[in-house]
Parts: sequence; structure tokens; C-alpha cells
Amino acid sequence: MAGLSLSELRERLGLIKRSEARLAAMKTAALAAYASRGGEGSARRVVLEELQASKQQARREVEAASQLSQVPETLDALGAGEIPEDHAKQIAKAASQGPVDESVLVEAARREDFGTFSRTLRDHQHEQSPDDGKSLLAKQRKRRDLGFFKSIDDGMFVLNGRFDPEAGNRIEAALADEVRRQRNDDNGKGAADQTTFGQRMADALENLVCADVGDRTPPRATLIVTADWDALNQKLADARLLDGTPLPIDEALRLACNADIVPAVFDAAGQQLWVGRKLRLATEAQRAALIIRDKHCIGCGRSAVWCEAHHIEEWLAGGRTDIDNLVLVCKPCHHNIHDDGWTVHRNRNGAYELRPPPNPYADLPTRQSCSGLPPKNGADTSPRQTRSGPPSKNGADIPPRQTRSEPPPKKRANLPHGQTRSRPPHAEPQSSTEAFPEPFPDGGITTWQPDRTKQLLLG
Repeated sequence: MAGLSLSELRERLGLIKRSEARLAAMKTAALAAYASRGGEGSARRVVLEELQASKQQARREVEAASQLSQVPETLDALGAGEIPEDHAKQIAKAASQGPVDESVLVEAARREDFGTFSRTLRDHQHEQSPDDGKSLLAKQRKRRDLGFFKSIDDGMFVLNGRFDPEAGNRIEAALADEVRRQRNDDNGKGAADQTTFGQRMADALENLVCADVGDRTPPRATLIVTADWDALNQKLADARLLDGTPLPIDEALRLACNADIVPAVFDAAGQQLWVGRKLRLATEAQRAALIIRDKHCIGCGRSAVWCEAHHIEEWLAGGRTDIDNLVLVCKPCHHNIHDDGWTVHRNRNGAYELRPPPNPYADLPTRQSCSGLPPKNGADTSPRQTRSGPPSKNGADIPPRQTRSEPPPKKRANLPHGQTRSRPPHAEPQSSTEAFPEPFPDGGITTWQPDRTKQLLLG
């Protein structure tokens, strides 16, 4: 492996992916044939003995083989190495739950990663559902489950469960609100607080479940549902939960009975989307607008309920708390911005994204200087000044540093006479922000749905 280039390693990984898919298709065909002749019980026993799997894994393997045998086009694509095994299992499971267009899903599975394909599959199931997704939601609710038991290993209690999308979004929102409340209460501890995120989640759940309602009123979590307003037919359409899960319109209307309805065409004065230097923290209206616009953390895609509002132009540098100067980022990505030099950019579609610094290792010695090898092309490879202090870990939940030394300027290599420096093939010239459409004009947020007004339901 040490002698392979990056492109050769990448090519080998692609070959491994295709080989794993073909092996998965062979295993599926063998298990389905064994189950059809000897029964599912015998097939599970064979998986236990021959594949040395657990009982739960054996049950899942036989069930997946039975489902895949009912979607021949998917199984053919898996056997040809065109789609990954997990994508194929998702298609087979969806086909067992209701009507799907297998050709459409197989084509999407060929080009989309797992997360993107999962969203595509959910949307497709909702579109194919004859009752606007009511039966799908009912089946999901039927599969709800909660386990709570005492571990025999260390005496601690273990909790795990499954919830339908609506209930899951409610629980997530309540936990996020409680975690934020605890963090605000613990602000005085500063760097002495070594509580991990998992520990905060456990504390939040304990407080929510075991809170004495006589001491304080349980917090009312905000469940966010977005929907389009069909002006032609004068009704709501395309209702979705915060994570993008489609929701039946009747269910959205039921939630709206006990909800505050906030139009997404905000008024600049009435909804306080442009507050300038008056406030440092984002207003509730700004946060709602950011959730609709950014949908999740612009860096890693984490759910918006765990995100903070970040000033693109820093507040301490004179930045304003205006909607067009704010983006949603989770806490680890926020640290990446302030500690490690990550920057906010807008892509060609107008969406915001995080990018790492151009040369994140500019302050470290080069490979040639460490190994004693002669420099290439006459480049000056003298050791650069190193940054003081230990480097921070990406994603670590630690307080930001007070100071950070700037990386030294890059040294240019001396090219041979007559040779010009060319841009790497993957680097594209940066486009100015003026080249993109303005997402928040002075009149309000109007560019998301030109023909229909999107609504935000807060429950």
C-alpha cells in the first residue's frame, strides 16, 4: 500500500466496493434459496453457524435476503457492483412496505451517497403513497419501541428506543432545549467544566423525566414544520419536519391547531431580521429564518436544533446581527471557524458552506525538511514557524482559545526559467458574492418559493 499513489488507492477502494456488492448479492441469493427450501428457521441457523453471526444479525440477514429476492432489478444492480449493499437493502425494505418505482430508486442509488439516498427514498415513498403518507406514518408509529434495563456488567441502566419522525423531532427539540438551559446555567464553570455531550444528554433526559412539576413548569419544546402555501388551490402542500421528513397535510393541520404560525415572508421591521449592532445574539425570528434557509449545520449537516448562529463578519470586528450575516453551525464546527481558520463561503446555488483553510499544515515542517531529502524544483523548504500551544481536535467540545498566532506567509517555489505557475486542476477561481442572488432582499425573505409562500409552524 505504501507504494500506491492517492489515485491508485482511491481506485482500489472503488474495486473493493464493487466486489463487496457482488459478494452481498451472492450471499443474498444463497440465503433466499436456502430459506425457500429449508425454511427461515433453518436459514437463520445456517447464518449462526457458517457466518458466525449473532441471533439478531441472523434474523436480519434472512429477512433482508427475503426482501431482496422480491426486487429483481435491485438485486441485478447489486450483483453487477453498481450499487452498495446498504442502498439495495433500503430499496428492498421500502418495497416491502408499500408501492415504489424500483427503476427510479436503483438509478438514484447508483449516484447518491447513503444520506442523500435515504432522503430521496423517503420522498419517493411519500410521493408513491396513495393516502399522502398517512399509512407510512401509521406503520412507523406501530413500530415504536422503548427498552430500559439494568446491565448485568456494571449495574448501570441502558435506554434505547425507536420513535416515529414526529415524536422523534419533539424529543430531540426538548432535549436540545434542556441541554442549552443547562449550559447557560453552567457558564460560570468555564474551562473547569469537563462534561461531555453524552453526559449532558443524559442529564437533560433525567431532568425532563424526573422534574418536579411543582417546582417548575416543564419546558414547551418547539416542533418546527415547514409547508408550502398553494396560492392557486388555497391550501397547504408539501409539509415537512425539520429533518426533511415528509408529513401528511392532515397531520400538519392537526399540529397547527396548537401551534404558532409564522409566515416565512418575514417583514424586516416586524420580525427583527436586521437588528444591526443593537443585539449580539440572534433573535427568535432570525433563528426561525436560518432554520428554513440553512436547514442544518452548514459544515457537517447536523440537525438545526443543535446549531448556533454564527456571524460571518465577526461581531468583535464590527459585524452586524443581520440575517444575511448569520449562518447555522453546530458547536464543533463553530470551534473550527474560530480556532482552526475555517471560513464561510456561498456556493453557486447560493447556499452557505464551510471550507477548511487553504493550507491547514502551513505552519508545520515539510516532509523534505523532516526526512533530509533534497527539495524539489529548488523550493525553499526551510522549517516554518510553528504555532504555540497544542493543536485543537476537530469537533472537540472545548472552550475557544484566547489567542492564536497567525500562520507565516507561504514561500513561493523558484520555478525553472520560462515555466509559469499554473493553478491546480481541482481549484476553481473564487466567485464573488455579488455573482449570487441575494437571499434576503430588503423587503424580506422572498426568494425561496417564487410561486408559493412557505409557512413555518411552531408547535
